[in-house]
Amino acid sequence: MSDFSGDMYNYILETKDTVREIVKNRSAILQSAVDYFFDRTIEQLYLIGSGTSYHAGYAAKRFMEKILRMPVRISYPLVFKDIETVFNKNTLVMGSSHGGQSSSTLAGLDKARQEGLGTIAATAVHDSEIIRHADTVLYCELGEENAGPKTKGYFCAAVTHILFALAIAQRKGFITQEEEQGYIARIQKSTDNIPVIAGAADLWYKAHAEELQQSRRIVIIGYENNIATCMEGTLKILEAVRYSVSGYELEEFMHGIYHSIWENDFMFYLGAQGQYYPRLLKLINYFEDRTRHNFLFSADNTRRNGKNFIAPFVDDDDFSFFEYIVPLQVIARRLSADLGIDCNSSSDPDFHRKMGSYKF
Repeated sequence: MSDFSGDMYNYILETKDTVREIVKNRSAILQSAVDYFFDRTIEQLYLIGSGTSYHAGYAAKRFMEKILRMPVRISYPLVFKDIETVFNKNTLVMGSSHGGQSSSTLAGLDKARQEGLGTIAATAVHDSEIIRHADTVLYCELGEENAGPKTKGYFCAAVTHILFALAIAQRKGFITQEEEQGYIARIQKSTDNIPVIAGAADLWYKAHAEELQQSRRIVIIGYENNIATCMEGTLKILEAVRYSVSGYELEEFMHGIYHSIWENDFMFYLGAQGQYYPRLLKLINYFEDRTRHNFLFSADNTRRNGKNFIAPFVDDDDFSFFEYIVPLQVIARRLSADLGIDCNSSSDPDFHRKMGSYKF
């Protein structure tokens, strides 16, 4: 991949080592936020953010809720500010913004403070604006990521959220230190596999590039742990190829959206092993008569047909979202380049200044 040195693809490959560094230094990274948690009575957690920050929170939610034994709610910042009513004042609000400039996330944190709720700013940028809108900060120590579409940032934000929950659960006595180490080992097994999946996805893309370049509408379908993958995969491809892409939870797709599929539409199915995998295969069989562009992403070797992306996914029940996003990220980078789009550069560098959506 020398033709893509220093860009989005390389940030994907850096994730394995970056996650290992975050795990290694987790005590120092988490200390302020964890101490803050125990300085208050916390009975529920809100994760607020936009775009990739929202999706990383959504990806981590299921495991965090399980391990913390409390509600973990996900909300867009302005939905939290203007629509949500927080009845339980023993609530901690974590506002996430990769660059620490998102105006809506700052507004969401300001509302939380006004209502006397706990607040933590989660960001990858030290001394960014967001830290002045929360009581303490949780840094996502991912290093440099200058490409517009965030890849490494997605993985590392989700990992940091999960490590935060594990540290609290272990200190509360919900899990033992050995159990915490076991969960971390499973996370690393999945994230260590990212370069393997990326390399396989790159080869797969090259084999199907001619067909994929014909796409002008892509629909991504997933379930369980990979609903967040649908969201983030949709965003990554939208940011990169800049045409119609949408993502749906499997059952939601069946409630009317299936009517909109035509012969030139491209279908990406995220086939993580689980209770709904047979139902996904049934849907694929149905659409074989409606479009020729059906692509399954799975570890299921029985589904090798020269078209599907079959790769050695770990398929961890809690952490499969770390793997299934990777081929979608690679497609975003490769396809955009083949379409003559530099996805590392914004289509309008002044957009956030014009809209006031970042605080500079």
